[in-house]
Amino acid sequence: MGILKFILSLLVAYYVFKFLSRIYLGYIINKFKNNTYQHTTNNTKKEKEGEVTIDKIPKEKSKKNNTGDYIDYEEID
Repeated sequence: MGILKFILSLLVAYYVFKFLSRIYLGYIINKFKNNTYQHTTNNTKKEKEGEVTIDKIPKEKSKKNNTGDYIDYEEID
């Protein structure tokens, strides 16, 4: 009888956890989506129309090609 109560309590705890996590995770995901949306709309409102901003200037890549000298060879039969 003790094992039956234990298994039954585990099943009840599992379904309660599943129900509460579904509600709580839905709330967290909606809050995250709304926060991200507000963050992007706030950034676009700061800039005036036609204004150009540069966030990062890329580093120049060196155009050196140190692959070595080309040696022409002949195939020997």
